[in-house]
Amino acid sequence: MTEENDQTSDGTLADLAREVLMDLYHALCGHYPKAVRVYGEGEALLLLLRFDPAELWGSERISSETLAEATFAALPDMIVSAVERRRGQALEPGELSVCTQRGLAVFAFRAPEDGAAASRAKSELFASLRPSRSSPAAAYL
Repeated sequence: MTEENDQTSDGTLADLAREVLMDLYHALCGHYPKAVRVYGEGEALLLLLRFDPAELWGSERISSETLAEATFAALPDMIVSAVERRRGQALEPGELSVCTQRGLAVFAFRAPEDGAAASRAKSELFASLRPSRSSPAAAYL
């Protein structure tokens, strides 16, 4: 995998997302992926994962797209959590597309600008602490 193939709008966030995906894939199957490419434009961030389907479960071949998608389904949320924990910036997961015949998985994310994420985080900071009027305890407030 070479660095010159990456086309990103935000190198730091993209590099972190790529690193997290590589680590998660390694944890999933015990091998590093063949390649991970990152493409970004504006708020859009795409991670393209090249993998060997035989590596996912040893010598067995993946028999269906559904099984492969189920295997990768948890990765977008895990990437979002790791990026937010490490960098403090929230990604929003989008679509996941997996093609086992070609050994490709594409993860789409929305990377809001720092200002938008910060203002949203401030407005939602105490939202979960507000009492609900439908709860019995709220009747005494």
